[in-house]
Amino acid sequence: MPALSAPIDGIEYSLLLIYPNSSAVLCSMGPDKAPRLPRLWIPTDVRVTAHLCNAVSTAWGLQGVVLDYLHSEIDGSRCAVVELFSEDLPASLQPVSLEHVREDDLSPRQRSSLLSLLFGKAESPLSRVGWIYEAIRWVEETSGEKISSIRQIEQFNAGGQFSLLRFPMQNGQSHWLKATGEPNIHEQPLTSFLSKLCPDHIPEVLDVKTKWNAWIARGQRTYPAFPSGDLDRLEALRYAVVAMAKIQLRSIGYHNELFAKGAFDQRPDILRSNSSALFECIREAMDRQTSTKAARIGNARLHDLRRIFDEVCDFIATLRIPPMVLHGDLNPGNMLYADGHCQFIDWCETHVGHPLVSLQHLLLLNRPENARLKTSWDAELTDCYRTVMTEFLRQNVFDRAITFMPFLAAASSLYGRGDWFDSLAFLPPQRLARIRTLARCMDRAAHELQDLGISPHSRISVGGA
Repeated sequence: MPALSAPIDGIEYSLLLIYPNSSAVLCSMGPDKAPRLPRLWIPTDVRVTAHLCNAVSTAWGLQGVVLDYLHSEIDGSRCAVVELFSEDLPASLQPVSLEHVREDDLSPRQRSSLLSLLFGKAESPLSRVGWIYEAIRWVEETSGEKISSIRQIEQFNAGGQFSLLRFPMQNGQSHWLKATGEPNIHEQPLTSFLSKLCPDHIPEVLDVKTKWNAWIARGQRTYPAFPSGDLDRLEALRYAVVAMAKIQLRSIGYHNELFAKGAFDQRPDILRSNSSALFECIREAMDRQTSTKAARIGNARLHDLRRIFDEVCDFIATLRIPPMVLHGDLNPGNMLYADGHCQFIDWCETHVGHPLVSLQHLLLLNRPENARLKTSWDAELTDCYRTVMTEFLRQNVFDRAITFMPFLAAASSLYGRGDWFDSLAFLPPQRLARIRTLARCMDRAAHELQDLGISPHSRISVGGA
């Protein structure tokens, strides 16, 4: 087995590499000649499935699809189940019957779960051995095209009811298969609805398989990674803010349909009605802070922030801007840009609320190395967005609303789905840290408003809005 160094911050996975057309798994031989499962260390800050597939290919020259992840009930160790595509064997591994795998390599629960996968009794159809071949047939029948090679399929997510794969086709296009389970089962109906509503800026959904809660989306072109250079990213963001504005205008009047498909409600009156629970959770998260790197926000300041939050929500409501769709997770990985065209993917966190929140989240992606450029470039991007939006929103209404967007956008990210207020005691430390971080973003935005002498009360006259 190749020597694989362990990163400082990573998790070790044992690998169940299922040999094709058998129930055997590939093992290395230990010093005692006993078969041992191969292992890999996966960094904690990467897509586990994609990194694991690449690491298996690099270490042993093997390609396959991850079926599931099995956790041990004894020590919590993690095991990845990979169905291999080829019978080619690396010199360091050989097929071994499951009964010969050592007990300290595979817990009883993991062994039982693996048997279920092997013999078609897995809880999820996406964990069954052989499901990838059914997926290939579905993609080919739906698209009318053949995939270029099973070895070129890229997998980005796996486990339980979840999967995300890219299928390169012989005609040079790519198609995507995505499946989701709880708590994200709503992503499929939302994506299907939005792709029909906004076909120019959301990839077309070609077909849906209800049994898998999965869909095939057309990849009309090859998109590179979202630009990282300052000027290239600015150009991409120009198209992104325009595309988002067009999506939002198209969504006007469809908020009830979006709610029915599973979108989350962030209309100002809903945010306002939940402010008590929201700020109580912020207070508890601050009380549970153990790090001294950043000061806690004290109770007195939290009281002020809640008052500002309530006033901002009330003021935004008076502008009578219709609710529109919000993406909810605007990061470069969810934005496909090439040749002046931008599409948005991954609508799992779809909200319905104040549209300028999405503009503010896009502006956060504008991070030139020269900080002095950010103000002017943000103004340019805002003008691009405004040009589209003023087809519907009067400019004076837009200008009044934009002042409070840094504060409201931070609050929107903090509020999220609005379903976590009763589960604070069970949230992991990293989620509590994120709550504190976003609360500090609200605090900074509120201080900036106060430094400018701006308050919702000073802006409450909306004229002809």
